[in-house]
Amino acid sequence: MKQYFVFLLVVLLVAASGCSVEIPVSQVPVSSALPPSAMPPPTELAIPIPIIPGRTPTAITPTANAISTPAPLPVTWAGLNLSGKLLYNTYDSTLVTPEIHLLDLTTGARQIIFHFPNRSWIDAAVVSPDGKTLLLSYSPPSTDPYGGQGSIYSMPLDASTPPQLLVIPPSKQDQYSQPEWSPDGKTIYFVHINYQSMQTYDIMRMAYPDGKPETFVAHAYWPRPSLDGQHFLYVSLDPDSGINHLMVANADGSEAHEVPINELPVPQVIDVPMLSPDNKLILFSSPDGIQASRPGWVDRLLGVQLAHADGTLPSDWWSVPVAGGRAKSLTQIHALALYGVYSPNGNFVASYSSNGIFIMRPDGTELTMIVSDIGGALGTVNWLP
Repeated sequence: MKQYFVFLLVVLLVAASGCSVEIPVSQVPVSSALPPSAMPPPTELAIPIPIIPGRTPTAITPTANAISTPAPLPVTWAGLNLSGKLLYNTYDSTLVTPEIHLLDLTTGARQIIFHFPNRSWIDAAVVSPDGKTLLLSYSPPSTDPYGGQGSIYSMPLDASTPPQLLVIPPSKQDQYSQPEWSPDGKTIYFVHINYQSMQTYDIMRMAYPDGKPETFVAHAYWPRPSLDGQHFLYVSLDPDSGINHLMVANADGSEAHEVPINELPVPQVIDVPMLSPDNKLILFSSPDGIQASRPGWVDRLLGVQLAHADGTLPSDWWSVPVAGGRAKSLTQIHALALYGVYSPNGNFVASYSSNGIFIMRPDGTELTMIVSDIGGALGTVNWLP
């Protein structure tokens, strides 16, 4: 189903656009040819396939595709005086081939870091603190009608070698997603999801690169360490009600406690939290004005669950003090699949959404669309110096 999820998101975007605030976008020029030396040709891809107990893997035979480098974007954001580069996952013009792109915020030049096999799936690419390695949540092409199994892969940022399988889920009902680095680069976090129960979400921890995965926080997802490595932020999930709770703990997981949030329109749904560089504020995503309620006994009997934070509800950015308090609305964009990171200097936030990638101040002002052609799927964005 993952390979068709992009089309589902497009449909959802159209449905949500009637009540959304439109962000000004830039026109994307026509692409030109990519120099052969810029990246490995598709026929040389050798991405390992997870070996799942009870199922024989099918060999990947990538087909050659015409690859062109995206033309530079007009720097319509020049007035913001941005610097550095944005790295993000996207899809090519066919909407079936995932890619990783790098955008220079000074010149608008774009580069294809890696071009994956057709009908594979990638929903996260996060850069290590030293800027040398990518962690990927990746599903290779599969003959399975439900798509390949999501596992954690790693690859050099310079794409000198293709992605290598790092850790594989225990069974075909399990997926690994939402990878994250510790600030020192010695530990990685990711989320274990069991699609058989649809309520099993656990944050895993593993020493990088060859440690043994262990459960770090049960019934939780969206692991986000603070930039200074002192705190650990995540969203807990009540397995009975499906309600989310914003949690903060010490870096080792101790002294975990809920951050109370007041006056949030849909308090049951909290998504993609991140701590500000000074550890005073938490930014997070949540729907604005969409009604949600606790399932009754009839709903539970019929298997109806509360829609929790999974990127498929039109949402906005909010903030709350780390000690808790009143939720402050930062945007009115009603976008899907939000994911954010602070700029290296802490003055801006880059936000991925299914509508595109935009930049804003941490208080939501000066919101500016940067990239509008990302394929309408789930993804992440990184801000490199």
